[in-house]
Amino acid sequence: MIYGFTAENWKLKLLRHPVEDSYSIDSNNKILAVADGVTRDPAEKLSTLKFILNYPNPSPAKIAAEIFIQIFPLVLKDYNEANKDEKAIKTAFEEANKKLKEWNKQNMPNPDYVTRDFAGCVASGTLEKKGIVYWGYLTDCGIAIFDDKGNLKFRTENQGPDKHEKYIWQDERLNRIGWENPGARRIFRRDYRNNPSEPHSFGVLTGEETAMHYVKTGVQEIKSNENLIVYTDGLESTIFSGEFSDILRKRDLNNLTKLCKKKVKTEGTLIYSNP
Repeated sequence: MIYGFTAENWKLKLLRHPVEDSYSIDSNNKILAVADGVTRDPAEKLSTLKFILNYPNPSPAKIAAEIFIQIFPLVLKDYNEANKDEKAIKTAFEEANKKLKEWNKQNMPNPDYVTRDFAGCVASGTLEKKGIVYWGYLTDCGIAIFDDKGNLKFRTENQGPDKHEKYIWQDERLNRIGWENPGARRIFRRDYRNNPSEPHSFGVLTGEETAMHYVKTGVQEIKSNENLIVYTDGLESTIFSGEFSDILRKRDLNNLTKLCKKKVKTEGTLIYSNP
């Protein structure tokens, strides 16, 4: 059984902020994908009113997320069955990133890293074959496997900006002016995103080739009675809670959805699979 949904906080609905998470399920080929579009600045100076009035529609972040969840399964389906492996997962991320490069070249040719920033997303995806999960992710999306009792068996490590934030803010340029200053946000995205030469950098699929440095892939065994979860970061704290494990043990997907919608702070996406 495979089941997916996006949970959105009611406050975002009031702000009329577009849902920028996306997911796709290819049950026949057992390919799962989620993506979290990176919210952009609608104005140089941030305020709730400017955010509501100036936020781009359609959302480039949503477009980026949709590109990933469409390209990822298409690439994997083209592989011969024998070659659907960890390398194929990496290739699927590469092709999605190339499509994002095409979109940004046409629609965002001269980014300023604030109001005209690259459209981008973070993402995770899996392919399950003969009791093996081939997985890939970058930044703060992830993959987890729970056993039949709801105990965590495996999870990917969160590599998101929060992990590096305390180090990034030691940068005197940022520390001096603060996040509300558009110059700080420009430095953060230009100098710390997709910059492998910076030890506290992080990755986003933007079409930049350096984004692939941050894509992690791997292989994990899964048993027929275990539970695969593919998710975006908005639900991470909920997924790794005792309450979630208790519901998962019962395979009560209705209450699982209710829990996620109740706990989500912004928005988050989850795909559940029981091979």
